[in-house]
Amino acid sequence: MKVDDGNKVENLRRHRELLDKNMSILKYSSVDVIVLPELFDVGYAYDMYDTLAEELGHGDTFKALQKTAIEYNSYVIAGYLEKHKEKFFDSVMVLNRKGELVANYRKTHLFQSEREHFSSGDTFSLIDTDFGKIGVAVCYELRFPEVARALTLRGAKIIFYPAAWPIPRVEHWKILGAARAIENQIFVVLVNRVGSGSLYEYFGESMIIDPWGDIIVGAGEFERVIFAKIDLALIDVVREKITSLKDRRDDLYDF
Repeated sequence: MKVDDGNKVENLRRHRELLDKNMSILKYSSVDVIVLPELFDVGYAYDMYDTLAEELGHGDTFKALQKTAIEYNSYVIAGYLEKHKEKFFDSVMVLNRKGELVANYRKTHLFQSEREHFSSGDTFSLIDTDFGKIGVAVCYELRFPEVARALTLRGAKIIFYPAAWPIPRVEHWKILGAARAIENQIFVVLVNRVGSGSLYEYFGESMIIDPWGDIIVGAGEFERVIFAKIDLALIDVVREKITSLKDRRDDLYDF
């Protein structure tokens, strides 16, 4: 998705335009999960954050996503700008099919200058859904294998990474996404911005990766809505063939 930094009204309108058009073309009335990029509602308009940020469960972003969840009978995972006790967080809200807020993840690993604008979260987010446990992490956290491993060991079958990953590090994005899927034997969903922003250019390349590390579907460098059906039973198949999770030496990893 293209994100217009600082233009919440346009970004909220755009997310529905993209969804409505593509769902209509494919004649889908619902999907299990809809995922949007990091800070999809406001982007990196730091000087406007005082007026754009929302308290958890309140504001135009929450209301728009709630409507999307209900109308498409879907879980919604979306990065947004949160304000709490005069602090700003790079957060991800998760709503269930009824539009109820079931999780709020605050990015725990901030990238360099982000520390000047955001406070960091201090807990990981594991969510129970009607199709299994899922995890959420954000952008830069793809570089931290500990995050994905912690979520996997707690039962996550899919980890979603809403992101604003810029040019030129596209190969890092692809390699790290595959690595997180392979080493944890899970599905990984990478959802990135595309186009120009106030700070960077973004290359898109959103994709869904299976536990073998194979890309099921990818968006390329364009603004697109991509769909895929995945079979979570593949996780058990992979883990039976390659027993790396069972063969871990926990007694050596206490550091």
